[in-house]
Amino acid sequence: MVNAAFTVEDGVGRIEVQRPTALNAIDLETKDAMLEHVRAYGERDDVRVVVFQSEGDVFCAGGDIEEVRETGYELEPFTQSWNELFEAMMGLSVPTVARVDGWALGGGFDLVLHTDIPIAAEDAKLGQPETGLGIVNHFSPPMLQETVGLTKTLDMILTGDPITGKEAAERGLVARSVPAEDLDGEVERVVDSLREKPPEILRKAKRGIYATADMSLRASRSYLEAISLESAREEGYYREGVAAQLEDRPPEWDAVESADDT
Repeated sequence: MVNAAFTVEDGVGRIEVQRPTALNAIDLETKDAMLEHVRAYGERDDVRVVVFQSEGDVFCAGGDIEEVRETGYELEPFTQSWNELFEAMMGLSVPTVARVDGWALGGGFDLVLHTDIPIAAEDAKLGQPETGLGIVNHFSPPMLQETVGLTKTLDMILTGDPITGKEAAERGLVARSVPAEDLDGEVERVVDSLREKPPEILRKAKRGIYATADMSLRASRSYLEAISLESAREEGYYREGVAAQLEDRPPEWDAVESADDT
C-alpha cells in the first residue's frame, strides 16, 4: 500500500506522506512511488515546483524500521532507495520545497537536506538518531560538514540529539524558519514566488548550482557565467525580464521562446 498522495494543481506538484499513525515513516513501496512521481513531475510542462509535505503534525520519522526486521536486517535496499530518491530530487528540472513541522528524523532529515528550499517551523525537531539504532548514517554527514563544520556534525551524528527548526535555519540546514502558525503561509509565498519565475531559468540555475558543488570558487564562477551568457544570448527571458521591469508590467514568460523550442 502506498502511503502518500500525489497531486498537481496550479503548477504545483505535491507529494504528501500520509501515514501519521506511524509518524509518517516512509516504507519501501511508498518511497518507490515518490521516486516515480518525482521523475514524472520533471517531464510535465504544467509542473513549476514540487512540494514535499506530510499529513498530521510530524514531517517524517525516517524509514520504516518494521521493514528492516521483515527483510532480514538487510540495509542496502533502504539506502539504495533513499539514494535514488535524493538523486532524482537534486536532478529534477524544477525547484523542490519541503514543509517541515513536528519531527524530521533519520531519512526524514536527509529528505529535508536534499530539498532545494526546506522551510521549517521554529519548533520543529530535526536530527539523526541512527547511532542509537546501530546504524552509520552516510547521507547527511558530508552535507553537514560542508554546512556546519566538523564539530557540530560529530555532535549531531554521534549523540543523535535533535535541533529545532530555528537552530537549523541559523546553521543553514534549512532555508527558512517561521513560527508554526505561519508555516503554511510562508510555504505558499515561496511557491508563488517560484511559479512567477521563468521555468527554464530556474532549471538552468538549479542544475548549474548543483553542478558546481564540488568545483573551486573560480571554476564555479566561470561555469555559471557560461550558462548565464549563453542563456542571455540565445533566449528571450533576459530581454523580457528587463523590458517588463522598465515598463512596469508583469513579465510574460510563457510568450518567450526558449532554446528548447527552436
